[in-house]
Amino acid sequence: MVVVMMAACHELSAVELIKLPVPEGWRTEDTPYPPPWAEHLPWKGTLQLRFPPGFFNKDDAFFWSYPILYQLKGNVLIADKDLERALSDYDAGLYGDGYPAEKIKLTIKVAKEEKREELTGFSLRRVKFEGFDPFQTKAPLVTYLEVYRWYRPQQKQTAILILRSARPPKDDDPVWKKLRQFRAVIK
Repeated sequence: MVVVMMAACHELSAVELIKLPVPEGWRTEDTPYPPPWAEHLPWKGTLQLRFPPGFFNKDDAFFWSYPILYQLKGNVLIADKDLERALSDYDAGLYGDGYPAEKIKLTIKVAKEEKREELTGFSLRRVKFEGFDPFQTKAPLVTYLEVYRWYRPQQKQTAILILRSARPPKDDDPVWKKLRQFRAVIK
């Protein structure tokens, strides 16, 4: 009986998901990954999005600003080319016929100053994403991403926290201060 209970507890902890917090007034979207508009992507898991009030308002400071947490099976999305594919194919599908996928441009830079030795495979990449706003302006849009990636060996999952905004990242920017609070899930 004790052995059976221990095995059951181990199985539960092996699939334990990180929960992205939900600030008051923010909208949630928790779905399987990949989403229907990018189902050709090979990675499998879940994603959690948090949309602040003002996300869809082009005049709001939080326009196109949000965190997204991917939890994917296996030790994946290690190389820049895989990250670029995951990000560009996701957005291209989101844009539908509104913007040609070949116009999407990503500039990815590894942030060497961010070290987390206690986390397996940790990396931080800063991305300039030249894409499109299919919701409000229906026009080209540049967004900035901080992409935190680490592997969770006990869960056999890769976690990727993306903080994204149309505002360039600055330490004193109130939007980025709020987004960076979500880094508390990195452990």
